[in-house]
Amino acid sequence: MLRIVLLSMGAFVWGVTELLPIGLLTDIAQGLQVSAGSVGQLVTGYAWMVALGAIPLTLLTSGVDRRVIMVGLLGLAGVVDIACAFVTNYALMAVLRVILALGHGIFWSIIAGVAVRLGPGLPVARVTAWAFSGVAVAIAGGIPLASAIGQWLGWRAAFGVFGVMAFMVMAGMMVLLPPLPAQRRHLDVMQLLRQPRLRYIAVLTALVEMAQFTAYTYIVPLLQAIPHSPETLLPLLLLVCGVAGVAGNWLGGNLPYSAGRAIGFAVVGLLASHAFLMLSGWFPAAVWADMAVWGIVTGVLNLSPQSYAIELAPDEREAACSFCVCGFNMGIGAGALCGGVALSTTGAYAVVGGSTVLALLALPVLRMGRRFAIPRQMGH
Repeated sequence: MLRIVLLSMGAFVWGVTELLPIGLLTDIAQGLQVSAGSVGQLVTGYAWMVALGAIPLTLLTSGVDRRVIMVGLLGLAGVVDIACAFVTNYALMAVLRVILALGHGIFWSIIAGVAVRLGPGLPVARVTAWAFSGVAVAIAGGIPLASAIGQWLGWRAAFGVFGVMAFMVMAGMMVLLPPLPAQRRHLDVMQLLRQPRLRYIAVLTALVEMAQFTAYTYIVPLLQAIPHSPETLLPLLLLVCGVAGVAGNWLGGNLPYSAGRAIGFAVVGLLASHAFLMLSGWFPAAVWADMAVWGIVTGVLNLSPQSYAIELAPDEREAACSFCVCGFNMGIGAGALCGGVALSTTGAYAVVGGSTVLALLALPVLRMGRRFAIPRQMGH
């Protein structure tokens, strides 16, 4: 159990590291003398680089001991975070983020498989939930913590703090993780691409996450525009969403259903959250229900696609997870792009409408997954 907690801590570090520019956006922009939009591109570009690198780099490292990979990736996060604390120009920051994104794709492609190996006999969804709980905590508390450090000590200190934390987790992994020899040494990317099951995992994940991030990326302007939430309430609303996300992560790992069905519930929950958001224009109290439901949806959707990938391809866990990571980040990038265009050209209601249409499209695509389902005992 302690080893899986350590994986969760690694997930926390990587989760916060990925999103650090969001919580420190204006401070970084001022410090590097660039626009806020340019700093925002560090997040968008990061997601695209993860999507491009996840599959080939996971396959390239498929013959390396997973303990060595985990230790090396936490070391990479530590080095890059601390280096970012000292950069003096935007171009160097962008290069460092590209390097980090390449490691990110490998980390999220293998963490679920490593968790399953460290918790044999436990239900896949539950052990994956424990490992991924660090992501939920990162969203709920890590980003606000980084923002607070940035306000107190400056944005460079925030990068430094999480860099040191990455090294601490790396040291713990060196001591506590057992050798985890690679289970397969030769993977043919073209052969994997020809597998309909793996292509389906990428497409479904991309569509579901695109529906989520078309709106979630712009959660603050949506709250400002539709329910007319006072600025003083925004931090509290976001905290409710973050705490609910932690609950959603736990719920996703403990539902007595398959991960595919959990994704279905989450998509329906996303539609419900949008309904609450629209109602809050007339009944402001509905915005609190919106944040609670949306937070739970976010927690489930951070976890369940990886669990579903393992359910659909139990003999190709890491390959399946790499396709999932690719789809996940393609969905983040495409959703952020579509939502941004809708927000700037039509307004907040168009963002919610676009996310709703994508969610409705995801439901029949999810049903198509039944043809790939493998009859097997839950928990093995």
